[in-house]
Amino acid sequence: AACSSSTLLNTAGFTLRVGFNELQRRWATKKAGGSSKNGRTSLPKMLGVKKLGGQNVVPGNIIVRQRGTKVRPGENVGCGRDHTLWALTPGIVSFKWSTRDKQNTVHVVPHLKFGDLCLHRAMEGRAKLRMDYAMGMLAQAKFAYSFLPREEMLSGLAKVKAAGDKVSARAAKKGVAVRGGAPRCDELEWAEEARTCD
Repeated sequence: AACSSSTLLNTAGFTLRVGFNELQRRWATKKAGGSSKNGRTSLPKMLGVKKLGGQNVVPGNIIVRQRGTKVRPGENVGCGRDHTLWALTPGIVSFKWSTRDKQNTVHVVPHLKFGDLCLHRAMEGRAKLRMDYAMGMLAQAKFAYSFLPREEMLSGLAKVKAAGDKVSARAAKKGVAVRGGAPRCDELEWAEEARTCD
C-alpha cells in the first residue's frame, strides 16, 4: 500500500519512511517476567527447648537445641559442639535465671535431691500458711520419688505422707482452706498390705 510522507502510527508500533522504503518497527506485546531474590528454602533445623522444667529425663535426652549458648549448661548437663544441651544423669529438669548475668542455665537435679528439696519447700509453705503451694510441692516430691528404686521410693513416699498429714493438720488448726488434698501414696499402702499378707 502506498504511504504518505507523514509518519504512520498505530498501537502495535510505528512506521518510519526512509527514502522510498518503509521501515516498520514493532513494540513488545508481552510483559517481561520479574526476578526474585528469595525463591529458595532450606530444611528446618528443629531448634528450641525439648524438655521443660519439671520433666523427667534419662541420660542422653536432649533438653535444648540452639544456636549459640542462649541457655547455658549447668549441673549434670552436657554441651555439644553445636551447643545442644543434653542430660548426663537421670533426674528432673530445672531452669534457673541469673539476674546478675542475665542468662538462663539448665540443670538436671537427681530424683532423690529434687524430692527432698520439694519436701523442704512444702514445709516452708506450711510455716507461712501457703497450704496450696505446700500441697503442690508435695505432689512434685511424690513425682520425683516415683523414679527411685523400690526401697528408696517407699522411704520417700513415707516422708511425703507424713508431711501431707502435717500440712493438713496445720491447715485445719488455722482454719485455712486447701483446694486439693495431700497427694495419695497408694504404692506405700500396697507395700504395707503385701507386708502384712506375708
